[in-house]
Amino acid sequence: MAAISRNRGPLRRGIQHIRRRWRRRRADVHLISYPKCGRTWLVVLLSKSLELHYGIRLRKPLRLRGYARPWRDIPYILQHHDGGPEFLLPEELEQDKSDYAGRKVVFMVRDPRDVLVSSYFQKTRRNANYQGRMEDYVRERRGGIETLVDFYNIWARNRDVPGDFLLLRYEDLHADTAGQLRRVLEFIGMQDVSTETLRAAVDFGRFDNMRQLESRNAMGSSSLAARDADDTESYKTRKGEVGGYREYLDGESLEYVEAIINERLDPWYAGYRYYSAAS
Repeated sequence: MAAISRNRGPLRRGIQHIRRRWRRRRADVHLISYPKCGRTWLVVLLSKSLELHYGIRLRKPLRLRGYARPWRDIPYILQHHDGGPEFLLPEELEQDKSDYAGRKVVFMVRDPRDVLVSSYFQKTRRNANYQGRMEDYVRERRGGIETLVDFYNIWARNRDVPGDFLLLRYEDLHADTAGQLRRVLEFIGMQDVSTETLRAAVDFGRFDNMRQLESRNAMGSSSLAARDADDTESYKTRKGEVGGYREYLDGESLEYVEAIINERLDPWYAGYRYYSAAS
């Protein structure tokens, strides 16, 4: 089944485009990922760290740019997906990253197999913009594994364009949350965050707590609000696992996905290209 494209009027698209361009120029730090790489978790961790370190409470704490004000020594942090790649064909992806020259970029990645599975549930159970089976989705060119791999590759080729660039793997954040959080905070310019603040932020970002926050829409953001409280597959905090794809991908579907990864993914992403369905 074909993907369902977003239907927005020209005026709304124009206004959104202007806003996005202004924010990109304004931002000191860009948190970029392909959708479903765990960036919302990172934002929760950063938001709680900023709140505790500076003593600032926001009505919408997941909007990180809200912490930046002229009288505060806090960078303007903008989280986004760099143009909505999940709705594009591989050849439609933007190749030019010159807008990020002189800026800091945190680029978050995740095992493409886990991303693909999570993306499928996002599109079928959360946003309802795809109709079809998992077996169909793995071969979709629009927003499928080819788009995901090419998105990663474009950023690998352009990693020297920003003024500073940090690659963050979801798997590393999962294995050492406090250590990776400190790494990101220091990268954006926060060198003196206490160990106590880090521990509190990590505790706040636990999967079970985020699931509770989502079920109540406690963060006041659609990015962490349940679509159907009775359907856990529709949650943003759906699994929070490393390697959870194994529950949904096998046989020819998994072989197809891994063939694309092994043949096309840039060697710079060491650790994501040695898989085989037979292993």
